[in-house]
Amino acid sequence: MYRLFLGMFFFILLFNLVSFLGSKWVYNSYWITWAVLGLFYSWPTRGKIIQESVSSNFGEFKFLDRFEKTLVALILLMFVFSVPELPPQANVDLLKLYFDPLEKIGNPFWNFMIVNYYPFKTYPGLFRLAWSLHFYIVGLGLFLLVFYAFLRFFVSRRLSLLGVFALVSSWSFSKTLTHNIEFSFLTTYSLIWIWTLLWVTKSSTYRAGLFLGLVSYWGALINQSYAVLVFFQIGLLYFFFLKDRTSWYKRQLLRYALFGIILTLLHLFSHSDLLQPLHSLDFSFITNAGREIDRKGFFVLGVFGIVIAVFRTYFKKPAIMKDFQMEKHSLNIVILSYLIFIGFSIVWDNSLVSGFGTMWALAFLSLLPLELIFQSIARLRSKRNMIYVVYILICLLDSHFEGRVKLFVKIFNS
Repeated sequence: MYRLFLGMFFFILLFNLVSFLGSKWVYNSYWITWAVLGLFYSWPTRGKIIQESVSSNFGEFKFLDRFEKTLVALILLMFVFSVPELPPQANVDLLKLYFDPLEKIGNPFWNFMIVNYYPFKTYPGLFRLAWSLHFYIVGLGLFLLVFYAFLRFFVSRRLSLLGVFALVSSWSFSKTLTHNIEFSFLTTYSLIWIWTLLWVTKSSTYRAGLFLGLVSYWGALINQSYAVLVFFQIGLLYFFFLKDRTSWYKRQLLRYALFGIILTLLHLFSHSDLLQPLHSLDFSFITNAGREIDRKGFFVLGVFGIVIAVFRTYFKKPAIMKDFQMEKHSLNIVILSYLIFIGFSIVWDNSLVSGFGTMWALAFLSLLPLELIFQSIARLRSKRNMIYVVYILICLLDSHFEGRVKLFVKIFNS
């Protein structure tokens, strides 16, 4: 996963440099860049390395059973039929306003988008289609992959796939995109932020700091107020989450993160108005959670998941959880990070705990009771399969699939 993000960060920086050139040079640089990359990755040795890397990272998908393969197919089906409508505008400025009505996304992101699809600029229809698919496939496609990677820190492969399916089959998944397409980036960052912390703490090298810093800069680009989170991220890692690492290791981690941190701070101080709270006290995250639970019955389990997570992390386990195994340190990272997001939303900006920021948290918490049950009946495979099928059907029945199909067909009729 981190390679996909690093590749995206590289092109954001590169295409922002290219954007300073004239129109002719931007066009030529675009094709030169892709020609060089094509030659580089078509080299036999490099191709073999890439193939082995992909095989090692996605190797577990070779061993999916029939239930899991069916679930992967359902996830892909839901994802395809959840594509939002195309924007009516084709002009660059109007597209920016459509995809970012609150004007939270920074100019470097738009520079990247323009250069990345520069050949389509003379074809307004294709340009509009390219931007729309980028927001959907890159924004939410990466979000779902990160969510699966995040769940694998805590639950089995089977439950991780169920968690992704519960999220993508939620009617709010499609409904949110219909009204707020910008949420595909704005409200998914909370998951990327927490997953990055988990990945860095589990990493065996301090070079992970480079990725850490660039993730902070990515957050600052998609919402300028997210730049403030870099102070929390570095503070939590240095003083709490990496307490078992040496001071030398933590200094090296910060040194590698320095590039992204500097870019983040430059973006922060270039928008001095961000240092003022954006609104009065706002507790809308409670309303958001209630609405998501009302729309997706599966998320009711999240209430029990909160109790399980808190007891597993901070209290002595009750008798019913005596055999429950889940890493306390990782749960502590998730709980503390989300509490920071809630505090941030109350006094500053509620994007982190709105939309998909609420959905992924509820989907994760809803899996904890199932993980407890599955661990309790580990030897009863037939019963576990039956429970698994029941919850797949529950997620499928309230997915409003027919509504998604109607919206999908409407795209081609418009």
